[in-house]
Amino acid sequence: MLHRLALAVLASTWMTVLSAQAPVTTAEFAGTWNIELMSHQLALVIEPTDATHVTATMMMMGRDMPLKGALVGRTLTLVGDKAAGATSGVAVAGGGDSHSPATGGPKPITVTLQDDGTISGEMMTNQGVAKWTGERLKKRK
Repeated sequence: MLHRLALAVLASTWMTVLSAQAPVTTAEFAGTWNIELMSHQLALVIEPTDATHVTATMMMMGRDMPLKGALVGRTLTLVGDKAAGATSGVAVAGGGDSHSPATGGPKPITVTLQDDGTISGEMMTNQGVAKWTGERLKKRK
């Protein structure tokens, strides 16, 4: 009986260790990512500003979209950065008053770091929520 109890405690402890994930910082998101979204390829460049905040640029269809966001757990939540868009002359996602009741506020882009080093997430499109996957841009040798 004592042997079974010891095995149960050991198994429980081992499962806790395996399920615990190391804390993630914005540094692990830093860099350029290739994103596959509905058969389209996008680029996302993420630059940490501190341990929990980032600035980013999403490049799609010949346009650069400035973003800013915060990290909670393993997920970044990005929204359009109107201030950066105004200074760069670039249209920002959710342009105009994106917090007005008519638009329902900004539509966030989520970016989750996966255990294998890739990212996945969701964003709103005019067809509804779109899920996507991405991998870090490989450096040339």
